[in-house]
Amino acid sequence: MFKKKRGQEQRPTFADQLTRLTGLPVDVVEGLPEIELLGNKEAVIEHCQGVLEYNDKVIRLNTGKLNLKFTGRNLQLKSMTDSSVVVEGYFTSIEFTN
Repeated sequence: MFKKKRGQEQRPTFADQLTRLTGLPVDVVEGLPEIELLGNKEAVIEHCQGVLEYNDKVIRLNTGKLNLKFTGRNLQLKSMTDSSVVVEGYFTSIEFTN
């Protein structure tokens, strides 16, 4: 789980320690999105904090630490709740940026 540098052992991060102590999943502790892809036609994104760009070719989402960019054809937001989004259409690429 932890990478070792030459001649020394790397210390666990705070998030790693918190995950071990609480038993919470890493994505919850680190604020990372959960993404479930159903082929290249639908994506369910948990922990979404907002929509940054929206048209039928590009949808960009803010998920806290990462921004997600879906590119494709006939893209639409099928549903939205306070923390999740379902993106539907034909995906040609998905990008992750900080």
